[in-house]
Amino acid sequence: MSGFTPFFNKRRDFIGKVLAGAVLTLVNPFKNFATSKKESQAMIRVIKKSEQFNDVIFGGRFHANKPVFQGKESVKPYSSLFYWSNGYVHEKCEFGLHPHQGFEIMTFLFEGKISHYDTQTQVWTDLEAGGFQVIQSNSGIQHQERVTGGSRAFQIWFDPNYHEAVRQAPSYTDYHSDNFQPETVKGVETVTYIGTGSKASAMTPGLTIKKLIFRQKTQKSIELNEKCSYTFYVLNGSGTVGNSQIAQDDAIRVTGSSGVNVDFRGELFYIETPAVLPYKAVWDL
Repeated sequence: MSGFTPFFNKRRDFIGKVLAGAVLTLVNPFKNFATSKKESQAMIRVIKKSEQFNDVIFGGRFHANKPVFQGKESVKPYSSLFYWSNGYVHEKCEFGLHPHQGFEIMTFLFEGKISHYDTQTQVWTDLEAGGFQVIQSNSGIQHQERVTGGSRAFQIWFDPNYHEAVRQAPSYTDYHSDNFQPETVKGVETVTYIGTGSKASAMTPGLTIKKLIFRQKTQKSIELNEKCSYTFYVLNGSGTVGNSQIAQDDAIRVTGSSGVNVDFRGELFYIETPAVLPYKAVWDL
């Protein structure tokens, strides 16, 4: 659902700048940034909804909070993850046909319905709540979407190695809710969207995406890989992570840690990526 992004008219300018090796500026959402020494060390940081980038479009029919967004220091990109928007659609919206290239774009629909058209499949397809879509835009694809009122979705952008991806043909895939039922993993109900055991596949290397469901308030130490970076997002519910309170639409970034302690009831969605990529991200040129 590309209405979750601010990039509509900047795509061609961005591609030209990347290929030319130009310095990226604040006007372009992929401006250069360097990972600080502090962030390379163990870190657990709660980012409240009010500290994220918040946006309203379509005259108030659509609003989003963005826990990863280029241009705001508190939520800046990292690893292969450079854009994440949690969008609420209050009334029907339509995002017209527009292009993408080189990036892997995933939309996870939690409420409502999305109808999608793209120039690769050349058909309209419906996505219902509980499903998600993957656009591997690669050498180039155009798409448009219609979203019903009362919808809620994530749109998340990854760099799967832009310079390699643009040499491959694009693709679009829908995955439906009946393929992603919760399984109990180490005492927690877990939905695996991307990763070992999932029916879905991703181009982005080392990517894992899961949802953890705590049906009652539970104290739990969630095991992590110290060589990976994580963002946890509170889909619903409340509790604590470490000594910090968390509530719906808060995000928690974790780097260089073997685990995180939670006391929580609700649903946590999380993304795991390598702390160090095997290629240079496009915003780190």
